[in-house]
Amino acid sequence: MEETVRTILQNQDTLEGPKVDPLDLMKAYKDKLLEEMWKQQDSLEGPTATAAEGPTLPEASGGPEEHSMDSSPLLQRLRALECSPFPHYCSCSHAENSALSIENDNQRKQYERCLDEDLKEECVKLRTRVFDLEQQNRILSVLFQQRVKMSTVPVSQAV
Repeated sequence: MEETVRTILQNQDTLEGPKVDPLDLMKAYKDKLLEEMWKQQDSLEGPTATAAEGPTLPEASGGPEEHSMDSSPLLQRLRALECSPFPHYCSCSHAENSALSIENDNQRKQYERCLDEDLKEECVKLRTRVFDLEQQNRILSVLFQQRVKMSTVPVSQAV
C-alpha cells in the first residue's frame, strides 16, 4: 500500500513538472526588466557612460555572496533614479503638481456652479409641481365634501 502511494506521488510530481517558486519568477522578471531598462539607458547615454559606471547587474557583479545579491537590486534602483534619463522630471514635478491642482480646483468650481444651476432649475420645477398638487388636493377635497353632503342629505330626509 505504501509503495503504491509512493509511486503515485512520484508520478504525480513528474506529471506536474518541476515546481517553480512564484517569488523566483518575480525576481527573474524584475531582473529582466531592469536589464532592459539599463540597455535602453545605455543606448541613450552612449558607449562612454557604460564603461565609466562599471558592472551594475547582479550577474555582472560576480559576487556569489547572498548579501550582495539582496542589495544589488536596491543599488540598481538607486542608480536608475540617480541617472534617470528624465532629469527635468524632478524639477518640473512641483510646478506640474501646482498647475494640476489649480486646474482641478477650477474644474471643481465649474462643476459646482453647473450643479447649483441644475439644482436650482430642479427646485423651481419641484415647487411648481408641489403647488399644482396642493391646488388639485384642495379641489378634490371640496368635491369630496360636496359629495359626502349630497349622499348624507337623502338618507336623512328619507328617515
